[in-house]
Amino acid sequence: MESSWSRRGFLGGAAAALGLPRMFAQQDMASVGLTALLDGSGMVRIPAGEFHMGSASGEPDEAPVHRVRIGHDYEIGKFEVTQAQWETVMLDPHAKAETVRTTPEGVAVGPNPSRFKGASLPVESVSWDDIQAFLARLNARDRDHIYRLPTEAEWEYACRDDAAGLAERAWYKENSADRTQPVGGKQPNARGLYDTLGNVAEWVADWYGHDYYAESPAADPQGPASGSYRVFRGGSWLDPAKYCRITARNFEFPVSRLHNVGFRVVRTPR
Repeated sequence: MESSWSRRGFLGGAAAALGLPRMFAQQDMASVGLTALLDGSGMVRIPAGEFHMGSASGEPDEAPVHRVRIGHDYEIGKFEVTQAQWETVMLDPHAKAETVRTTPEGVAVGPNPSRFKGASLPVESVSWDDIQAFLARLNARDRDHIYRLPTEAEWEYACRDDAAGLAERAWYKENSADRTQPVGGKQPNARGLYDTLGNVAEWVADWYGHDYYAESPAADPQGPASGSYRVFRGGSWLDPAKYCRITARNFEFPVSRLHNVGFRVVRTPR
């Protein structure tokens, strides 16, 4: 299934580009390759702590605002996972020509399914299920760490940033030139994470529950035990600025492939 529409209807449409992206040649390509994930140089350490999750002024599913404790340190990707990283993990130079990578449900996963091609661009058009195949292969490369999607709470805790100036920090409908842009081309948030708002929205681990915040545990919430949809966060190049908010939640079927949705990884010690 391929779509650019979310369940909440984060609508796109033609948008005029208001500025040109910074050329990625200014950055070291090694910073967006697989080694940056495996050696930790592409990760940011997030300490355990507490924060107020949600918003009283957003959509109904962002309420109530509630205190959440993250009881463990973890590392999260400085950048959204790039096409260079996806291809390196998913391509097997020794595989037979007919070999096809599949999700646990047997759906084929391409070595680079992205609509907008470029090694330093975020990978997109990958479903939640596709990402599980990527993570299984990535985990096989590192005996010391476990790589996974962040929970909603881990994502919001790491990405929280009260700084103003969305245009300086995000690619969204009004300035994206109707496409993804190289990761790291805008200013980072207070944690040192790039593109937490805009560029591509990001799948997280949780099932979606409209009223989950009202019953969420105070420590390390994992989301509902089951559901029909998985959550993604952060807004994208396709979305108007008002949807590029840290607390905004969106959701889709885990098999859906959206060309404005990608992901970033968390890693913890084994």
